[in-house]
Amino acid sequence: MFICASGENFSFAKEIGIGLVDSAMMLSNIILKENPKELIFIGSAGSYDKGIKIFDIFKSSSAMQIETSFITHNSYTPIFNKIENVSCETNIIVNSSNYITTDESLSKQLLYAGIKLENMEFFSVLRVAQYFEIPAFGIFCVTNYCDLDAHNSFLKNHLLAKKYLESYVRENYAKYF
Repeated sequence: MFICASGENFSFAKEIGIGLVDSAMMLSNIILKENPKELIFIGSAGSYDKGIKIFDIFKSSSAMQIETSFITHNSYTPIFNKIENVSCETNIIVNSSNYITTDESLSKQLLYAGIKLENMEFFSVLRVAQYFEIPAFGIFCVTNYCDLDAHNSFLKNHLLAKKYLESYVRENYAKYF
């Protein structure tokens, strides 16, 4: 089953809300009603790595949930915040937060920690999939860098990124349609 964040709007994907909480609740509800055998999340992502090109596409089954206050040593968490699977040949770690990183120095620290991309929902997707014991991975198209211009770049590139994602999915996952 293909799933996506609300606002990404793919005709073949079910929307699961925006952010960590809504996506966990809505995805859990979908799983309980429809009992999917696999979850494929598709969506946009910001990049901490300026060596990555806008519109590059990545697959991942690894995610973290790190807030920038953790990077600056202003917080800690007693909860599980990393999911690493090895089901994808290109296993980029994707960080999820309800906030978009706009501080380039924090982006560099996240990159230094081995995290390349940022997507608000992916950690929730993998955590819910893990709970229900459903295989899952994500396919992401980079829309922006995580810097001061993140929002403007996202808005400028989002529609084209969705077209690239849809084309990639239709070309590589036709058997699912």
